[in-house]
Amino acid sequence: MIKIVILAIPQFLLYTFPFASLSGASMVISDLSSSNEILALRSLGISMKKTYTSIILISILLSGITFTVADILLPYSAIQYQQLYRFLLTKMPSLELDSNSSTTFGSVVISNGMVDGENIDDVVIFDTKNNQSSQIITAAHGKLHLIDIQNYIYSLELFEPSVITTDNKDANNWTLSNSSKVVFYLDFSSQVPSLTSTPPSNLSTIDLLTKIKRNTVQLQKTVDDWIDDSNNLEISLAKANDEVISNNYVDVLKIDNDYYDLQNNENRPIDFYLQYYRAELNKKMALSAACFFFVFMTFPLSFIKFKHGKLVGFATSMLIAVFYWYMLFFAQLKIFDFTVNPLFLMWAPNAIIFTISLILIKVWRN
Repeated sequence: MIKIVILAIPQFLLYTFPFASLSGASMVISDLSSSNEILALRSLGISMKKTYTSIILISILLSGITFTVADILLPYSAIQYQQLYRFLLTKMPSLELDSNSSTTFGSVVISNGMVDGENIDDVVIFDTKNNQSSQIITAAHGKLHLIDIQNYIYSLELFEPSVITTDNKDANNWTLSNSSKVVFYLDFSSQVPSLTSTPPSNLSTIDLLTKIKRNTVQLQKTVDDWIDDSNNLEISLAKANDEVISNNYVDVLKIDNDYYDLQNNENRPIDFYLQYYRAELNKKMALSAACFFFVFMTFPLSFIKFKHGKLVGFATSMLIAVFYWYMLFFAQLKIFDFTVNPLFLMWAPNAIIFTISLILIKVWRN
């Protein structure tokens, strides 16, 4: 469990470093301003540019560390986290049968006698998952196996079973079958988290670029087909209009409607996964660069004297952080509304923060 916690830390560092740089810079600058340290530096002829240089250099270093965490440490820890978590799940029973008991999951009820390891005696299975019919399977002996560790799919082998199938709508309609062996599958995949794939947020830059290149090629092929269909409809529409006297008006109207629907921007081909990969790539870079842009938002605080510098600085950083996260997540929700590269959406919060910072510095300095 300690390993699980350690491997989960990089997932939070991507968001922690930008806020830490913001709160640290705002608290330091506000404290210096409240104790007249900024005024003392300026009276000694030390320019604000020189004072800010060290903070900017530290923010650039933090941006580099954040990108390293997001591009190297996070993908590696995510893979290790999945492997370790999957291993822990294999040690946790998802199906446990006690002797002389009944177990219910979903629409299946299993009643059994003595249980010794994987061997089960006196098995009765009631299966009602089919709305049209129900099944009752009985066997004197069976064996339970876990055949898919990742998806938790069990197979219950029943030897010399009897199967009774009844019609839910007609009580007189039923069948009885006998066999040397029946295999009944128990699927628990919906009850465990999916750990077979890595989400785009945990991929490295190289992996994201590879997937972006692949999906771009596929999207281009789809767009080419869309253009061909549009051109063919345009030709058909022109031909139908030229021969409108001899054509059925309904056919002309249908071609015209099809052409309008095809030209509608909402029907333009879009690859959702391509947008997702592009957004995650730019989000990774934008969050890393946020350490640099955030410190500019704290510079205007040096021109105002506060009574409680650190407290005001921390409160200010909280407000800025909430404003920034809201813009970032709002931008991420809008990536599928446009067919263009979501680069502008992901970098918009940084641009807005930086622009407001420059305006406040210019206004308050004068």
